[in-house]
Amino acid sequence: MKNNNSNTKLILLHPYIQKQGSSNKLWLLAFISFFTIAFLLTLVYTRDLITGKTATTATITVVAGGGVSAPLPTSVVNTLLHYASKSNDSYHMLYSELKPISDVLRKCSSPCNFLVFGLTPETLLWKSLNHNGRTVFIEENRYYAAYYEELHPEIDVFDVQYTTKMSETKELIASAKEQIHNECRPVQNLLFSECKIGINDLPNHVYEVDWDVILIDGPRGDGPESPGRMQPIFTAGVLARSKKGSNLKTHIFVHDYYRDEEHISGDEFLCRENMVERNDTLAHFMVERMEENSFQYCRNKNSSSSTSSTAKPSDS
Repeated sequence: MKNNNSNTKLILLHPYIQKQGSSNKLWLLAFISFFTIAFLLTLVYTRDLITGKTATTATITVVAGGGVSAPLPTSVVNTLLHYASKSNDSYHMLYSELKPISDVLRKCSSPCNFLVFGLTPETLLWKSLNHNGRTVFIEENRYYAAYYEELHPEIDVFDVQYTTKMSETKELIASAKEQIHNECRPVQNLLFSECKIGINDLPNHVYEVDWDVILIDGPRGDGPESPGRMQPIFTAGVLARSKKGSNLKTHIFVHDYYRDEEHISGDEFLCRENMVERNDTLAHFMVERMEENSFQYCRNKNSSSSTSSTAKPSDS
């Protein structure tokens, strides 16, 4: 009994043991409280950050997707044109060539559908000037198309294999005119066509879009073995005449129009009667939608013999 009492006294005489346990509990409680508060603060901050990002993304979506953002200021457009025309690239367009295309894009209803044949020094410029619209590029070199798209993911580019040669220009145009009631009709869906001078291997949706502006600045046309621009010119004419939407007219620009192939193909399939203006190297046509049973590229059969450099001043 004494031993037990003695042991009990020993425990009672050393209150440090109890205080030590209480101290540990206090430290543990403080530790848990600190991390709880830190966790709550982190949670609140993260929630606000995510909410802010979501709101910003939603704003961007409304602006970009809804087409409600303001057009580029005139000063910005003029600056872009100025520096693009002063490029060190040997093949860049001059200001007198860039300005007419820019003017049409600025007047185009939003969103504007812009189809461009050829990746050129002006590619990024066209994308920027049509910043609220859809801009699609068609390129003959599949490797360059893939490289360019990787370099600029915002650019939509598709490659196409041209099947023509400049040395065959007259022969192919004659063949298309012979097939005007069949495969080479001026109004049709080229996706299902076997016309030799038409392009039928583009993605399906390219044929379904009502293009407001088409620029032909490719493919190569620098020698008899080059594909030349017969196919893009014919294809642009068919796309313009086959539109389904409310916009009846399509602006078609042909670069390097001083060359025989562009000149001859343009006269046959875009028509002098549709020419709005022309400078040394750029021709501007405005081609109107036609009825499905139309079998004539040009309403005025004598238009190709005209020497006038301007046409109807009407615009749309």
